[in-house]
Amino acid sequence: MNDHAPDEPRSVSTALDSLIEILPDPCALIAPDGTIRFVNPAWRDAFFTTGLGENLIDVCARMFHWERADWPLVQQDLRDLIAGSAPICRFEEVLAEPPERCFDNTLVPHASLGGGLLWQAHDVSEWRIAEEETARVWYQIRAALESISDGFALYDSQDRLVFCNQRYRKLYPESADVMVPGKTFTEIVWAGLKRGQYPDAVGHEEEWASERIRQHHAYETAELRMLGDRWLRSVDQRTSDGGTVCIRTDITYMKQAEALSRQSEQQAELIRIQASLLAELSTPLLRISERVVVLPLIGSIDTARASLVVDSLLHAVEGQRIEVAIIDITGVPVVDTQIANVLLQCAQAVRLLGASTVLTGIRPDVAQTMVALGIDLEGVVTRADLMGGIAYALRRR
Repeated sequence: MNDHAPDEPRSVSTALDSLIEILPDPCALIAPDGTIRFVNPAWRDAFFTTGLGENLIDVCARMFHWERADWPLVQQDLRDLIAGSAPICRFEEVLAEPPERCFDNTLVPHASLGGGLLWQAHDVSEWRIAEEETARVWYQIRAALESISDGFALYDSQDRLVFCNQRYRKLYPESADVMVPGKTFTEIVWAGLKRGQYPDAVGHEEEWASERIRQHHAYETAELRMLGDRWLRSVDQRTSDGGTVCIRTDITYMKQAEALSRQSEQQAELIRIQASLLAELSTPLLRISERVVVLPLIGSIDTARASLVVDSLLHAVEGQRIEVAIIDITGVPVVDTQIANVLLQCAQAVRLLGASTVLTGIRPDVAQTMVALGIDLEGVVTRADLMGGIAYALRRR
């Protein structure tokens, strides 16, 4: 099989012809006038046409599927190369006929060709497919990273920014314009500092920046207060190639909830203290001797307070070994059945603990009410006023 142009004798083949004939990549030799004079076997196997004896530019126009914008530029480069005004012409295009394959083409002058050109083509279809698949996967990854609610950034092993999603930039509005590939983490931190992005750093920027960069390099989780009382949680993780993945989460609402929770706890504690003080004030026990206490009741008595009165008095009788408990109701405006029953229950409980009860401060109107209600105070010592009750208790001892 003759791979030379029909009008060229085999005797003019050069050593270069023999060399390219054994090359695995498709190769062609171009005469000084721009016609293809020789192709190797790999060329015949790769392409649907040899182009032998045809003009180089015509063959290129027919062999490849050109984009409108690309072909005029390559055509001019080929003319310049044939004319000797260009040192090289290189292009990568897909073949015009199926199956779809892509070739990287290089055309250069060669000293052994006496003004002719060497055209070498390399099948890069697998590389193109791999590039397209890589681009597709990267597009999917990028779309996924853009869809998450957290800020995401990737720094390389030199701590230079490789990529960050839009959410990451929105979380750092004051320094977002600096977040471009190639910028280091330190440069981005200082850009934010100079623009007042970190309120806690004001007045000691050097120390704050040093600590922030240390946290980043140590992969420590940090919580950052931002301008406008916003809070970010910073989580950095090392990648297998020495890079750093950075996740930023807006925790402003969580911080506000924590503050409200602390405030609620403080309010609850204050209410508890106030309730305790109120309980102490509502059931004051006054010790007038080693074995005698006075419980003066002032104001209205409801169910809750009545329970406090009984509990307070019984604990005092038991814990302080009280023998006489004086309950003074001078300050109670109204004594009804409920209050009377509380007094009776209290007196009975005190008696069961081995002590006695003296009820003082029964006014005439209260006495009439108690009689009208049929309240029986049998077994309970009564005195008209507190002084009488104290005198009784002290004499009893």
